[in-house]
Amino acid sequence: MIEILSNKNFSLKINSKGAEINEFKDLRSGKDIIWNGSSEIWKFHAPVLFPHCGKIKDAFVLIDGKEYPLKSNGFARDMEFLLVEKSEDSVKFELTENSKTLSLFPYKFRLSVKYQLLENGLVFTTTVKNTGDQPFLFSLGSHSAFAIENVQDYQIEFEKKTPLQNVVCLENGFLAAEGEKCPIVKPYGEAEAGIIPVTEKGFGNGHLFTHIESAWVGLRNKKDGSIRKVNTKDYPYVMIWQNAGKPAFVCIEPWYGMPDADNTNHQWTQKPGLEKLEVGKKFVSDQSITIG
Repeated sequence: MIEILSNKNFSLKINSKGAEINEFKDLRSGKDIIWNGSSEIWKFHAPVLFPHCGKIKDAFVLIDGKEYPLKSNGFARDMEFLLVEKSEDSVKFELTENSKTLSLFPYKFRLSVKYQLLENGLVFTTTVKNTGDQPFLFSLGSHSAFAIENVQDYQIEFEKKTPLQNVVCLENGFLAAEGEKCPIVKPYGEAEAGIIPVTEKGFGNGHLFTHIESAWVGLRNKKDGSIRKVNTKDYPYVMIWQNAGKPAFVCIEPWYGMPDADNTNHQWTQKPGLEKLEVGKKFVSDQSITIG
């Protein structure tokens, strides 16, 4: 089911599958903000990532001695959410545990995704509540793909123009490790602090940043000066990724979580970057998008 919101500046289409943005358009220019292209390039647009972010080694984890099959970026993006609220400018969806989720992740939860259109962009929040009787570990993130035209016109821009810190990942997308030392963090080495050019080369399986000092990370169009900013305040990690082949979009992904280490033992309790949620508590993340 597709839910539609609009105001004088923007139109928004949200799919109940994954509670995912399928279209976010600037009505003033007629251009897509969120990529809305062919599934042959990528079958998603802006998926919500839960209960983990990034790649899972060998497609399984171990929880309390039992093997659970999990794939990259979690299962929420593939699940049908329930519409629980709608107004002229906002919509809210929820996913709760069911027989399918419990076969993948043995905990009770409520995952809420809310969108509200503003005159300068979109409030986009996700909330996890522990509705079970035991604490659990999890990750939460977003994966918004921003449409681009001529790749040479764009750059990634961090609010604070300070040198970036990179979590070292291997070409296969998993975290590099030195024995028990993981993650490994080193200077990114960008030519201009806080600025990353967008190029035909792309970012492989993603470039992962930590020690984020910036309240936002944006995609700047150098030609016209416009920028699309994603809230990154208080996030421990931000992933940057671009589609393979001819560049069609760049993803800015604030994450509470990381991929598996390449040398993982698959134990969920030892997976890097997880958050702990106590019984009855909520965890709120804000990955709002501002258009400037």
